[in-house]
Amino acid sequence: MFARCGNSGPDLEQIKIELGFDRILLENYANPGELELALSTIAERHPDFFPLYGGPVLGLFQGTDSLPPLLVWSNYYFNPQLKALRDSVQLKFGDFKKQEEEIKKAFQHYAYYFPKRSIPTVFFFLGGFNYTVVSVENGVGIAPDQYLGAASGYYTHLPYYLRRKKEPAYLSTDVLKGWLESEVMADSAFLPSTLLDHIVQFGKGLAIAKRCLPETADSILIGFSQGQLEFCLENEFLMWNSVVQNQKLYTKDPRIISKFMNDAPFSPGMPAESPGKAAIWLGWRIVESFLERNPTELSNLFSPRWTPEALLQKSGYKPSKP
Repeated sequence: MFARCGNSGPDLEQIKIELGFDRILLENYANPGELELALSTIAERHPDFFPLYGGPVLGLFQGTDSLPPLLVWSNYYFNPQLKALRDSVQLKFGDFKKQEEEIKKAFQHYAYYFPKRSIPTVFFFLGGFNYTVVSVENGVGIAPDQYLGAASGYYTHLPYYLRRKKEPAYLSTDVLKGWLESEVMADSAFLPSTLLDHIVQFGKGLAIAKRCLPETADSILIGFSQGQLEFCLENEFLMWNSVVQNQKLYTKDPRIISKFMNDAPFSPGMPAESPGKAAIWLGWRIVESFLERNPTELSNLFSPRWTPEALLQKSGYKPSKP
């Protein structure tokens, strides 16, 4: 382990990782011939992602067993609207150096806390506003067309609670969270079934993300506005009691669980000032309480022995009355 003096965190200069970035899917190609060569390169570099890209991500064809012909790709790629979108991405992000540096630092922290875990290749793609993050075996892809800014004309049809999270500040965070969900959370032997299971599982991911992105505000990590985060902090006892007293914590009803887990203007059974997904924030608080009591267990969060119920019991989580 490479730690700084005073235990202020890892010395990133001493942490060497092999982290690749690929922006080939964002390039402008002059003609179908150049595009064909690029597609061949993309298929070689990202064999797990390429079939998904033409299929579920872009919807150019059904399934992932075959690839669409060049004509289909050309009609899509040289569409004037798509070119305008690529130009908007280029104008907003330029060479992506700022984002790449943030992502590199995040994965250096990740390698520090989880030295046996693999480091992905990060590739950028246009998702046509269908997908934001796509994780495959050795890589994680991010769609920068989802981060052009809340004021972008591309998002005017969206409600504000969704549009607000279209800022570039969320991009690096979502890359890490997307990888954590696939690489760490999916590696857990535990399959969530109750609301408690789900919120603690996501809380584990947020706890790891906080340590890998120590300079990122909690509001960005979880996707709340600062006002919403302050509401949660001020009303934590009432929010927790609402979930417990209404007997929702151990529900297995997928309809109820989805209402607590999905994006929404506010959370069910809570005031309009509350954010959607407030229950996930409670799960994060449970995990942080657990880590305060068990600081050496960070790397073991996804061990089979730390089921959500066991973790809750060991966390001593009990919000104070206002």
